[in-house]
Amino acid sequence: MADVQLPAWITVKVAAAVVGKAERTVYRWIDRGLLATDTDGEGRTLVPSKAVGRVALTQKRGRPRGIPTRR
Repeated sequence: MADVQLPAWITVKVAAAVVGKAERTVYRWIDRGLLATDTDGEGRTLVPSKAVGRVALTQKRGRPRGIPTRR
């Protein structure tokens, strides 16, 4: 498999595809201050490509302990 070189800043859509998560998850990381953002000339939100993989590896799956499910 060939190595794919990503640009330094990528869109949220590309970031989500790279780490196999939903776009809303990447936006959640941004809201929590885990990812820096910038905007391009078209107004799209950009995130640093190197940071996306690092953040994805540090996040745990599921809901935190002590938070009940909705019933």
